[in-house]
Amino acid sequence: MEFLFRSVPFLTFLYFFLLLFGLGSFPLIDWDENIYGAASKSMYLSGDFFRISVNGQLFTEKPPLYFWLASFSYFCFGLNEFSTRFPSALSGLLAFVSVFWLGKKLKSSSFGLVWALVYSSSLLPLVLARTAYIDHLFNTFIFLGSAGLILYDQKSRKGEEQAWMYSAFASFCMALAVLAKGPLGLAIPVASFLAMRVAERRFRISFWHVTIGIVIFISGVSSYYLTDYLLHGREFLDGFLEFQKKLLTKSLESHTGPWFYHFIVALVGFFPWTPFLFAYLKRENLELLRKEELRSPAIFLLSWTVLVLLIFSIVKTKLPHYSSSFYFPLSFFAAVLLEERGKEFLDQKKGFFLAVGIFGAFLSLLFASLPLVAEYLISQGTFSESKVPTFSWTDALPGILLLLGLSTSVLSVFLLPSGKDLVRRFLLPVWLTLLLFLSSLSLTLVPKVLALLQDKNLRLFDRAIQEGGEVVFYKYLSFYPMFYRDQKIHIIGSYKFLDETEILTEPQEKKLFLIGNENSLTELTFLYPKKRFEPVAKDGGLILVRIWNAEKPR
Repeated sequence: MEFLFRSVPFLTFLYFFLLLFGLGSFPLIDWDENIYGAASKSMYLSGDFFRISVNGQLFTEKPPLYFWLASFSYFCFGLNEFSTRFPSALSGLLAFVSVFWLGKKLKSSSFGLVWALVYSSSLLPLVLARTAYIDHLFNTFIFLGSAGLILYDQKSRKGEEQAWMYSAFASFCMALAVLAKGPLGLAIPVASFLAMRVAERRFRISFWHVTIGIVIFISGVSSYYLTDYLLHGREFLDGFLEFQKKLLTKSLESHTGPWFYHFIVALVGFFPWTPFLFAYLKRENLELLRKEELRSPAIFLLSWTVLVLLIFSIVKTKLPHYSSSFYFPLSFFAAVLLEERGKEFLDQKKGFFLAVGIFGAFLSLLFASLPLVAEYLISQGTFSESKVPTFSWTDALPGILLLLGLSTSVLSVFLLPSGKDLVRRFLLPVWLTLLLFLSSLSLTLVPKVLALLQDKNLRLFDRAIQEGGEVVFYKYLSFYPMFYRDQKIHIIGSYKFLDETEILTEPQEKKLFLIGNENSLTELTFLYPKKRFEPVAKDGGLILVRIWNAEKPR
């Protein structure tokens, strides 16, 4: 194991390299990647870092931290997909180092390494670290804020004078989390800290430490919110609060699900480590968390998990990345079990490893068969009006690689002589397999699937522009052209933008084209009798329509 500990810098470098490998090999994904890419592009081109806009309109759904980082990334690497995703990959690196650091502080280098390997190879965190979703950056700063509070608790309990430094560090990181996505960046760490203190009946806390923390936090968030208020008034804040209200009370974009939706997300997104969580059904494993160095952090992290599940079970809009911060605590619990009982698992409890293999085989076969499914759908005419990419056996390589890597790792548990080196025998091979799986997926299957699903937007948009027209999106929305093209799009029927219905109710001199779903044509003819709608092209379920004033000849 000493060799592995000396190799932690190498593993960190390898992790970051594989995060970056293929990062720019596929287009930004609608909606979120293209939304954040369009916002970052607008900020970069305008040079206004206190005004977030998309398609020429104010964007109030998210604070600016990710867009600041992406804009700087554009400056360094150019305006492209790699640059847009680079802040997420950077947060992946930061998360890996931070998890190892906290694990080492709490217990040992061995535990820190196991925890870092488990978290960084969990399926959904790994996906988020390779895509331009804000959530991984947000979650990483939540974790750092939580780490600061956990270490502050330990230092203050011992009466160490430097305890306030960890409180200050936590406050700074929570401010960054709030600037990344919103108030949960403060609420999750603070509520978890309070739950830990209440559970342990420890209510005393230094007034000065709290004051220092509050001052640092307010100073951090004021760098944007106060500055924006002084420059532009309440417009951003009002829009941001209105969007949070919609998330809580409405199912936006039909993203809905049962109240237990995020429990399922937790189990699937934590692949391949999910089976090891079920070991805590045994009391003897729960006793591991009662050790002096782990008891308080375990309560903190359990509170974090429960809080996130409660919040997002109530929130009406259901998306898997919303609750993704709980993979930090889930990976902690799996790491405790693997580090403490690793040899025992290798020798006796091979059922857990078999469960990893079975789930992995299912997922592997799913991805290996996707090219065949795509070719079948194409042959049946599902995408007959689109320009379709050609799928081949090479697109099945990620699934095959996942199957071979996990099978080899699981078989090593069953076939090789027993030994205590769980990291070398199982954790590292599985970790490397997941990293290579995602990297290879980015180079093979993903670009073709996205071309099949998204390129129709650009084809129809470009045709309208080539004919000298302006484009209207009618009860349909794609942010794809907003990142990859420069022309403004008129929007009708979307809560994300100011409605421009007047463009269809008033005479227009400019040349207009409309993009919408095919079934929109009958509705348009009925609702707007003063306009004529001439179909120009169809592509993958979308229709491009030329708009004419009814009284004018074509």
